[in-house]
Amino acid sequence: MPKNIAEEITEAEAKARQILHDARAEGARVLAQARAEAENLAKESRQRYHRSLRETTLKLEEEADKESEKTIEKGRREAEGLIQSHKDKVDAVADWVAEEVMSRYGSDKG
Repeated sequence: MPKNIAEEITEAEAKARQILHDARAEGARVLAQARAEAENLAKESRQRYHRSLRETTLKLEEEADKESEKTIEKGRREAEGLIQSHKDKVDAVADWVAEEVMSRYGSDKG
């Protein structure tokens, strides 16, 4: 009988080693799958973040363009107003300069 018990122990040990080997293999497979899923989630998250950042940047650039157009138009209106408000003064100075030149140097027409 001891031989039979020894065989049973040997068989039980072999089964235990096989169970342990299978458990380690399954654990490694589960771990690899979890790592792959985590990398995938991280990649998707980065892509969503970059897409969101790009969309936000484009939106802000559009708003800045609109605001700059408003500022440019305001500057044009102000410049036109300044030109108009000083036009009479400029014309008067131009007439005075022409009279001074004519009085000092005379006219080539005559």
